[in-house]
Amino acid sequence: MNVAFDSVDLPDFLVRVWAAVDGRPRIGVDGAAVAERRRAHVARVQSEVPGVIVESDGQTVYTRALSVGCRTCKDGAWDCVFITMRCNLQCGFCCSTQSTRLETVVSAYGDDVDGVAENYDRVDVRGVGFSGGEALLEPERLFAWIAALRARGPHRYFWVYTNRVLADRERLLRLADLGVNEIRFNMAATGYTNPTTLRNVRAAVQLFPVVTVEIPAIPEHEAQLLAALDVWVDHGVRQLNLHELMREPGSNSYRLPGEFEAAVLDDGHRTDGSLASRRLALAVMRAAQARRLLLAVNDCSLESKRLQLRGRRRALAGLVAGPHELRVGDELLETCCAFRNRHEFCFVHPDSLVTSRAALRDHAFVRLRRTVPLSLKDKGTWVHFEPIP
Repeated sequence: MNVAFDSVDLPDFLVRVWAAVDGRPRIGVDGAAVAERRRAHVARVQSEVPGVIVESDGQTVYTRALSVGCRTCKDGAWDCVFITMRCNLQCGFCCSTQSTRLETVVSAYGDDVDGVAENYDRVDVRGVGFSGGEALLEPERLFAWIAALRARGPHRYFWVYTNRVLADRERLLRLADLGVNEIRFNMAATGYTNPTTLRNVRAAVQLFPVVTVEIPAIPEHEAQLLAALDVWVDHGVRQLNLHELMREPGSNSYRLPGEFEAAVLDDGHRTDGSLASRRLALAVMRAAQARRLLLAVNDCSLESKRLQLRGRRRALAGLVAGPHELRVGDELLETCCAFRNRHEFCFVHPDSLVTSRAALRDHAFVRLRRTVPLSLKDKGTWVHFEPIP
């Protein structure tokens, strides 16, 4: 980036921003080609699954209906509270980095339950998921957070993710008593139709308004998955969330076989999505419809995750934007910086640029943009540095 400021030295802050923008990695992913393949997939789903619902330009694809939890997620009006990153299983498809040993609760909205609840009120968070790792490895911590957040937000929709191994009737009863609305079982973690898992599912159906199976669409498991659909429905499952299978460096999933396509999420994170996983999601939708199953199928693709991330940025923008920053769309914050030398500089709101330039005639100006962070702990990423003539 060749920028000339005559003899004026940049303040250290602007040097760092300039370097961050100029040094951003250029990831070789053909976004147009990826988008075209996704559009072709959605068109095929529409042609082969009559009545399928497509929203947000193909980023949301499902049959029958979405659970309230999924709807708040896609709207960006949700938070995921990570109770622990420890897990009692070692699934071959797990995307979590195995070196992670987080032992504190993590939320995008803060560290302590009171601060999180206050921020929920400020941005109108309507849904909260509790996850891990395996959240039930820390049951008392999980129960305490649910109780505190439920007391502060009785109108909110709560759900808990579990691989089911620790989801015995006693713990399920406790969760139900605390007002959890939905349980999501990862049935792929224990073989799809494991008898103990199915007992837990049947118990959950008696206690919760919604019981969901949430799993990655693993192409090598197609026969098991298709055979399990009828069993799950017979046990009371009415929602199936199928995640696009991803392959992540440093995790078990990185050893997965098959054909994968590089993708970049809106937080800049690079991952690999399984092409066959998309085809499996279509096959599941076709099978559920052909068998007339009372099962809503949600294709939770990477495109859907992009929609979630934009929604989260939109929600967090009001909490993180400084008084000198202008929101640009859902994902960016813009400011201007006026400086005269390395030590004298100030921020200017873009709407005040004209008057500020008139008042600060001996200053140079640059326009800066950063992404809205995805967590209050982050600062976003500087993505734009533009000298203003």
